[in-house]
Parts: sequence; structure tokens; C-alpha cells
Amino acid sequence: MPTEVVGALALRKALRDYAPDLATELRKEVAAALKPVVAAARGFVPSDSSIMSGWQRRSFSEAKFPMYDANVIRKGISYKTSPSRANSRGFTALASIENKSALGAIVETAGRKNPNGQPWVGPKFYTNQKRWSHSPNPRAGAQFNKNLGPIYGIKKTSGIGDKRGRLIYRAWQETNGKVIAAYFKAVQNTTNKFNKRTSIVDVKRAA
Repeated sequence: MPTEVVGALALRKALRDYAPDLATELRKEVAAALKPVVAAARGFVPSDSSIMSGWQRRSFSEAKFPMYDANVIRKGISYKTSPSRANSRGFTALASIENKSALGAIVETAGRKNPNGQPWVGPKFYTNQKRWSHSPNPRAGAQFNKNLGPIYGIKKTSGIGDKRGRLIYRAWQETNGKVIAAYFKAVQNTTNKFNKRTSIVDVKRAA
């Protein structure tokens, strides 16, 4: 899923300083590539009626767990065409699709680490550690994950983060690389236009 674009930050800065019209054009092309993935991910959000009754909407005072609301999840799935801050390894995301809501994060990733639910200790065993299940039902975690449906994407391996989920990751997988191809095409088209003035960018796909 990650792809390296060498010189793209320099290109964006140069466009901002010397060719703002091309900068606007690039953002529009990148947005056009990301929008179908966002739309598909929103379409995969389970409706309220398809979630187990224990996760239905209820009064806030009764909710220790976030109340399920499909609309909140759909609104929380969005895209960004602006670069992020550099991470600890010095890499910057040039564009991204995000799942901003807590509910969305639960639906997206629940069961990644424990497909059969968290280790069960029951309601009488006291600990403030969230990695244990205190549900009266020892199969509650497994049933919860099953109701949410399968997880799509690339499972975590040595040196690679877990790139799996039910919404964004599924939508990304089903595009079969079309977003990456469209992004590189947009960058290359903009670079070709800008290179009439100067040549500063080299775009390459990571092996």
C-alpha cells in the first residue's frame, strides 16, 4: 500500500511558490482519485439494523461503549490532499484517506489482534487493563467480530504494520491499485507542465 514518491514535496512547494494554478490542478486530480475509495468505504459501513442489539443507540448515561451510529462513521471517512507531518522515520503522507471517528476505528480494526475476542476473565475478575474481556459471555468478543464481518488487506509481518480493515482497507483493496496509478499520473502530468520552467522531481514506485 505505501508507495514512495521522491521529490514530490519539493514539487508541491515549487508549485505553491511559482505555479499556484498547477498546484490547484494537482489537488483536484488527487481528490478525484481518492473520492471513489471514500465513497466505497462509506458504502461498506454496516447499517444500524445489521449490528447486534447490544450496540444499538441508547442514552449516553448507559453507554460505557460508544453508541453505534452508521451516519457518524460515514461522515468520519474522508480524504486529505495536503501532506502530513513527517513520521519518526522521516516519511510524509502526500495524500491520505482517514477514518476519524472512534466508532469507525472500532468497525475498521476490531479483531485484528484477537479474532476470537480478548482473553476472557469474566465480570468478577477485577483489573483495569483493557486487554481482558469482562463480559458475562465468554464468546462475546468472537461474536462481536463475526457480526462486523471479515477483515481485508495485508496482515502485519516483520517490519510492516497491519494494513487490514473492513471499510477503508477493503475499499482500497478492491480498487486494485487504481488510486496509486491515478496519483502517479497526476504528479507526472503536473511535473511535465512545470518542467517547462524547471526540472526538480523524480517519481519512482517503491519496489
